[in-house]
Amino acid sequence: MATIKSLQAKEILDSMGNPTIWVDLELDSGELVDTSVPNSVLQYPHAAKALFDQDPEHMAGRGVQKAVNLINKTIAPQLIGQNPQDQTSIDQLLLQLDSTPNKAQVGANTLSAVSQAVMKAGAVASDFPLYQYLINQYQLTDHLALPVCLYGLINGGQYGSGNLDFQEFLVIPASHVDYRVSLEIESSLRATLQKILKDQKANYSTGELGGFTPSLQKNTDVFEFIIEAARKTSYILARDFFFGVDSGAEQLQEKNKYLIKDKNTGYTEKELLEYYQDLQKKYSLTYFEDPFLIKDINSWKTFTADLGQTTRIAVDAMTATDPKLVAQATQNQVGNTLVVKPSQIGTLTETLEAVRIARAAGWSIVVSQRTGETNDDFLADFAVGIGAEFVKFGPTNRGEAVAKYNRLADIYLALEKIIREGTEMQLNQQTNLANEPTDDNQVTTEPTSESSGQTVPTPKPTLTSEPTPTPAIPASSPSMPQPASAPNELTGSQGITEEVALGQTPVAPSSTTPATPEPTLTVPTLNPAVEPMPVTAPKPTESTTPPASTTNTGVSPMPAPTEAPMNTPPIATPMTTPKPTEPKPTEQQTAEPKPAIDQPATEKPLEAEVQQTIDSTLKEIGAAQPPTTGSTEPTSTPVPNPSEPTA
Repeated sequence: MATIKSLQAKEILDSMGNPTIWVDLELDSGELVDTSVPNSVLQYPHAAKALFDQDPEHMAGRGVQKAVNLINKTIAPQLIGQNPQDQTSIDQLLLQLDSTPNKAQVGANTLSAVSQAVMKAGAVASDFPLYQYLINQYQLTDHLALPVCLYGLINGGQYGSGNLDFQEFLVIPASHVDYRVSLEIESSLRATLQKILKDQKANYSTGELGGFTPSLQKNTDVFEFIIEAARKTSYILARDFFFGVDSGAEQLQEKNKYLIKDKNTGYTEKELLEYYQDLQKKYSLTYFEDPFLIKDINSWKTFTADLGQTTRIAVDAMTATDPKLVAQATQNQVGNTLVVKPSQIGTLTETLEAVRIARAAGWSIVVSQRTGETNDDFLADFAVGIGAEFVKFGPTNRGEAVAKYNRLADIYLALEKIIREGTEMQLNQQTNLANEPTDDNQVTTEPTSESSGQTVPTPKPTLTSEPTPTPAIPASSPSMPQPASAPNELTGSQGITEEVALGQTPVAPSSTTPATPEPTLTVPTLNPAVEPMPVTAPKPTESTTPPASTTNTGVSPMPAPTEAPMNTPPIATPMTTPKPTEPKPTEQQTAEPKPAIDQPATEKPLEAEVQQTIDSTLKEIGAAQPPTTGSTEPTSTPVPNPSEPTA
């Protein structure tokens, strides 16, 4: 059993140039792990507090030397010799260091840095990748799947430059879209949108989260610009992607109204509710995050009741990843989706408890970045390990986001390999069983999927995020709440349409009967398919009609081609000029030889001496003479030819 040998913290910079915490952890077995935690611009009064130096002489008071010293001098000595796989006990030890309700003494950032380092070390000690370690340890999901990405192409509110009201305008690939194609959609739309904004002289810049911050007259203009960008690509709104917004409603209130530039006089609670409903209908919005003030409970409830079956209504500011606040929100039914930010609460034990409570209420999970991010890819593994339906890492033009997207790509390839190896094992076993006699009482079992010697808890992992249906939007990943399909969204074995770059995704080997996809969170379902592999079982030819099946595979059976043998009625072969060789018997000939009267007139004449013998014999018995060689008329009672239809 590996134990913690050393723990060392230091100060680094986040994506906004502000100080944050980096931790190195070494195990006695020699393995090293490191981690870093993000910062946030927004600090809610009910959320856990981060510990900063408050020294105006160092980084404008945002230094974290106090937190670094606390880790190196107080926390590290207590963790030496501890088992890193005992996450709960270590997190409880950390929480005991702070007696305040909001972690003001130790700081949520301090606790988060240490807790993350321990989690990574536990995965290394168990010889599992982090996402698999989370599945094994906490069973928050029973499948391996990639979440759907929420890409923030446009920034506004606190993250913009005073140009737009909403904090993030999101592009959400449809659930049937493969992960790699999802990245292509974001990249294509972002590049095209940038050119359009430049041509329109929209004075765009880049916001704190990496999205564009154009100067537009109305918030709805953002959707119009993105739609225009989509027209210049092969992607179509409400088929290949959808829209979402992070309203950041806490920043919109002024004099008891929601101030949004789309209306000069501001919006009442009822008017804002109607405004959102209009957006949902007109622009295919399927995701609303923090649409109302925390205290505006009635609007939350009404909005959830009206749109919750088709739209994700995500809660962030109200819950702050706090298990107690999450429990209150689920009881009040003020949403259907939880935004999770591990560094927002402190320890991972608390974060996982918040996820567990949300899951019990049937909510979906969004694992989200924070304002001042780092290049740590921990969140990618964490999202897969807890079965999150969505991730929100920002656009693909910032290093801190790209690190996480690249890690998801690595996991994608690992899952693809698991599926391929598992399928190969099943096919090999089926082939062996088909070739070897077995006892009637012999029981066969499914093979266990493995990757690099690591057992996967489920025999049939999937690569999309298609969970159990609850309130939904287009999106991934099995038994969890799943985004709903769009009206014309392609699902199941249809896969991605030609417009969504079919050639870029894995293609499953063809088969006579399409395989029924795993029930699915819904990623993305597109599920990345298994690469073609050698199979010893015979394959049907193109001319063979697919066998009838009463099983609903999701695809209508193809009609048999008209030229298929089983669709062609028997046709008599027309007579032709005889060849010099003796005709060969056909399938339609009977075992008994036919009398000479059945032979066509064009057959080869009998030899003279044989003909004379027959003539003399027939004359003796008084029978009629058979037709001569050139005769074309049959006798009065011909024997029917099997190739001719009978009356």
